[in-house]
Amino acid sequence: MISPTGIIPEELMHPERKVDVVNWLIASPYEGFFKRRLLEGWAVTVGVRVRPVDFDRVVASGIDEG
Repeated sequence: MISPTGIIPEELMHPERKVDVVNWLIASPYEGFFKRRLLEGWAVTVGVRVRPVDFDRVVASGIDEG
């Protein structure tokens, strides 16, 4: 797990912002695996579950995909 602190904006570090976090990660210029690890770290930090489809969307948006 990678700590999202200092990478994902502070205003997104709340459980109710899951959709915004997924969209932010999709738009971010990182590799898919790194984005997945950030999403995992965010979920653990704020205490929410993330659906597999959200992980898939985030990974597929990586700069190494395509």
